[in-house]
Amino acid sequence: MANELKYGDAVSLENGLSNWAGGFLDVTAGGPSGAAYAVQTASTAQRGGLSGTWKIASASPTPKPVGATVLSGDLVHLVNQFGNTSYLDVNGGPVAGSTGGKYGVYTSAAPNRAASTGEWFLFAETSSPQDGAIRTGDVVHILSNYSNANGGWLDISGGGAPSGGGLHTALTSYYSNRASGSGAWRFAPA
Repeated sequence: MANELKYGDAVSLENGLSNWAGGFLDVTAGGPSGAAYAVQTASTAQRGGLSGTWKIASASPTPKPVGATVLSGDLVHLVNQFGNTSYLDVNGGPVAGSTGGKYGVYTSAAPNRAASTGEWFLFAETSSPQDGAIRTGDVVHILSNYSNANGGWLDISGGGAPSGGGLHTALTSYYSNRASGSGAWRFAPA
């Protein structure tokens, strides 16, 4: 089917906070040592050119080829296309003031800055047909593989962002749906 996600696809990721008002996953300047960019959400998928564009790459021990269908449960790298490409990564402690927060989320120049920090499991709530494939528009929860899949769920904080163009700061959470859809994501073609 045409709307199945494929490895190598360029996508945007929209956050489900408050009925899909959480913004689009985006990079901006800043971050701790070892980070390429800070990660936030922005009101549009094209806030800064390719800052909200991500490619899906296989992180599986036996990598899936470009063009293969992305399935629920797959282990992936999410590769940001802004400037020098960088990989979505967990780094540091939780964002200050974020209830339920686990780790900060940044990008790294390396696929894994440390053991499995740049690896993410994609879990779809459902899809139609129910054949395991993830499709654009499906609600997906994204789990960090850091520390044996114990890095937390990709989430956003309730307020503030690293740059003036941002809505919310990205972090990981202990919970797959910490607050009003904050841990829900859906993919769209970039």
